[in-house]
Amino acid sequence: MRLKKIFAFASLALLAAGSFAQTTKVDKNECPANAPYLGAEALKTAGFELPVFKRYCYTDKSGSYALLLGEKQDRPFPPEQLSSTLQAVLYKVEGGKVLTRQWAIRDFAGKDDGGINFRSKLTELTDIDGDGLVDPIVVYRFFALVDADNISTDDFSGGIKIVTFHQGKKATIHAITGDLDGDRKTTANGNYFALPKVVQQHLVKKMAAMYKAKQFGFDNSYDFVPKKEAAGR
Repeated sequence: MRLKKIFAFASLALLAAGSFAQTTKVDKNECPANAPYLGAEALKTAGFELPVFKRYCYTDKSGSYALLLGEKQDRPFPPEQLSSTLQAVLYKVEGGKVLTRQWAIRDFAGKDDGGINFRSKLTELTDIDGDGLVDPIVVYRFFALVDADNISTDDFSGGIKIVTFHQGKKATIHAITGDLDGDRKTTANGNYFALPKVVQQHLVKKMAAMYKAKQFGFDNSYDFVPKKEAAGR
């Protein structure tokens, strides 16, 4: 069944790969190592609590920003360094030295998870819809426990979240995978369905490309389009 679906959606994934490859290179956005607003004291004052894993800086028509990804890194497993907690915060850089928080993510490993970590190569900092504002995308994965000392890194195990911020609103896609069709589902919160169509389509193409690259086994029964989350989640 899995092989059949891979072939069925090969053309979609190939189309997606071109766009995806052009929007995931964030090395140019890494902050200067000596940026004064990212020193230990500045981050403490700004309320960033976890060890910083990645620092990204960018400028759009609304100002200059620093996106920080933090991981507790308290659950080491071969071959992944995992955490019980992670944090992402976008700060506006005021006057080149003061950080003002714009939005934040804080998430935790579940009781059946070995841990979580950011998939930094899937971070995007691009203006997807051409409104002059960057639409940050961050991705983090939940790894399933095999036993007390081992996790599964198979692309058809665990879960993943893709979080997009568009004009200050957080749109979240949450996907759970498994070996059987009935185990897999991909849902999104209401903010995803309020995104401009071009942004929704970009995220669908991103998931298709991740599936093709064997980065995560999404439910692709609806051409990678997420379903609405159940009310009350």
